Amino acid sequence: MNQQLLENKMPVLPQKRMQHTEAPVPQLQRWYMIVDGNQHRSDLLQLQPQFQSPYMLSEALIPQLRMVAMLIAAQRLSSDQPTPDIISEEADWFAARILVMGVRIFHLDITLIPMLKTANSRARMFAQKHNLPFTQAQMRMSLHAGRPQQMLIIETEAQCEEDKGLLQNSIDFARMHCLSESSLLAACHQI
Repeated sequence: MNQQLLENKMPVLPQKRMQHTEAPVPQLQRWYMIVDGNQHRSDLLQLQPQFQSPYMLSEALIPQLRMVAMLIAAQRLSSDQPTPDIISEEADWFAARILVMGVRIFHLDITLIPMLKTANSRARMFAQKHNLPFTQAQMRMSLHAGRPQQMLIIETEAQCEEDKGLLQNSIDFARMHCLSESSLLAACHQI
């Protein structure tokens, strides 16, 4: 009985609510992209992959990628030297994928860590210069086993409930989930 009296006389303390300062982790979708738009890697243009998977994309059908990759590469050109035949590097294309497609994760071989670091740096600088959104991409280690050399596995926040095949996936992704060519051109002209 004394125990019950004590419990009734105990002050009720307000419970503190836990405040979460971290933003929720976005849901990412995995895409399988044929990297057939890269000028710097002619070996990737030779064969069509035999690999088939849902949610495939063709880089060549997303024209904003080529435009941004070339703009990023052009920043390193010097007017007092001849323009090389191939001006872009692999890091330029990865930087363009980060900015245009919003790629958050690349599935890459561990040897590509320095390249991805360079790509993130170039994407950050280009985004700051042109007032574009930028989120650094991460790498998930992958051995590329079982898929062709010209296939890149990426993860983005862009969600698609229905796989519509390579062609329609690519067209829809370019139209609905990428920075538009007009917004990219407007941003580049604001300098």
